Amino acid sequence: MNRRHAITALVLACAALGATADSQPILRPPFFGLGRPRPAPPLVFAYQGWKVDASRSARGQPADKTVRAVEAQLDLVEHAGLKPDVLALMRTVPILVVADNREAVSYARAFGVVLNARRLEPKKPAALLGLLQAYLDRGLPGGLANPDIDRYRREALAAHVWPKTALMLQSNGDFFAMTAGTYLVGATTREPYTRAHLAKTQPGYYQWLARLFDGGAARR
Repeated sequence: MNRRHAITALVLACAALGATADSQPILRPPFFGLGRPRPAPPLVFAYQGWKVDASRSARGQPADKTVRAVEAQLDLVEHAGLKPDVLALMRTVPILVVADNREAVSYARAFGVVLNARRLEPKKPAALLGLLQAYLDRGLPGGLANPDIDRYRREALAAHVWPKTALMLQSNGDFFAMTAGTYLVGATTREPYTRAHLAKTQPGYYQWLARLFDGGAARR
């Protein structure tokens, strides 16, 4: 390559970089924002009709990870085969997300369903269990003192099928959440474990859940 060709090549290269032969290169912004960090998603948001406040989890883990975890939990609720009126009531319950070492989910009328961002697992329906407690409290006669649920929990205690320490035996809310959750999704990691176990140990209650959620046609 002769001198003239070399100078021409240098000028063309400088032009491609946005520079002249006697100036510093001008850095141009990347196309379509490539290379720029994405802004963190808002921690107070709505998702498919649910209202979520995850602002108290801001110091626990990245915002995008928290939002994805909560949305995955709500997807499990959406796919549990609940009737529209049940889902509509559940969507009125506030969902508060925190980041600490407590249980993955809890429910209190004053706060709604409280999820622990650090303990959520995509295939374990923590939000569903909390929302079932909320449904019992806000949607069934007598709320957490519903006489049918109280009777069936006492029946389970008297049968001595499950350890006394089993979560489903600790309160009416826990009993309904664990048993109804198992009925809806088929299996959980705590008592009563599976639909088959529930149907075997409390057949009358199993049919009660079938009438509540499926018009009497029990799931198998």
